[in-house]
Amino acid sequence: MTLARRITIRELLAAQGEAAKMRLLAGEAGLDRYIDHPRMQKPSLAFAGFIEHLSDYRLQVIGQTELHYLATRSLQEQQTAVDAVFDLRLAGVVITRNQTPPDIILNAAKRTDTPLIVSDDPSSTFMTNMMLFLSQHLAPVVYQHGVYMDIFGLGVLITGASGIGKSEIGLELISRGHRLIADDMVEFSRKNPTTIVGKSPDTLRYHMEIRGIGILNIRDLYGAAAITDTKRLSLVVELVPWDQVAAEDRVLGEDSDTEILEVSIPRIAIPIRTGRSLAVLVEVATRNQLLKQRGIDSGDDFVRSLQHKIDEGGQEL
Repeated sequence: MTLARRITIRELLAAQGEAAKMRLLAGEAGLDRYIDHPRMQKPSLAFAGFIEHLSDYRLQVIGQTELHYLATRSLQEQQTAVDAVFDLRLAGVVITRNQTPPDIILNAAKRTDTPLIVSDDPSSTFMTNMMLFLSQHLAPVVYQHGVYMDIFGLGVLITGASGIGKSEIGLELISRGHRLIADDMVEFSRKNPTTIVGKSPDTLRYHMEIRGIGILNIRDLYGAAAITDTKRLSLVVELVPWDQVAAEDRVLGEDSDTEILEVSIPRIAIPIRTGRSLAVLVEVATRNQLLKQRGIDSGDDFVRSLQHKIDEGGQEL
């Protein structure tokens, strides 16, 4: 389940008003309008009459250049240009460098209930800092069922059918010194084109459900060293019934990728049956992934070595 992210101007002011030195001048009635994209726009071309690509769901930033250009036009041209921009019912407009907006902009903001904000920062500083904040806040989010663990420093998602034993394996891994991030429901967000970060929803944080025992608070049971809040996702381990895995895959393994938020993540399937130490197998799979990240692939090395022996005539196989 992927969720679209957005933030209202009211929430933005509450979160970043002090840091970005912002104060509201007009348009209080429009504070619940929202932004759904981290990139901002400067309405330079819009003041020249081209408003086709001006987005009402992005923050608009007016700096010295825009105000100076607007002042070069006649009063009628200014009125027409400003009205065309504000009639879009923009999410919010920020004027930088603590500049006093001309009455024509102030009146348009009041008329259309558009939040008009002034920041002390110059445009470049304001836009850089605000984009960093919005990129984090508006990052795409998806929720996945599973147990998310920090194992040897890697974020490992353990998945599988309901009742297959994911939480029990997670609990054993915790007892072996690894750290819980989330149980049952994991919130993943894409921080950049190649990075997925996972955490627990607030209501479930630090808790695990173990059938027959109930809800456990891992922080209370094992201490703060047994939990962590977030981690980059590096590996997905899928637990599958033994009879659903082909014989050759049980021997050579089944490496593949799975896609989360359009990012490919290494995936390995581990067949389960009574008597296998699954926590140890998950540890080994994680160690093997660490080796692969360093350019060492044991399976590929074995296959190449075997093929070399075959090519030499099969001696000493």
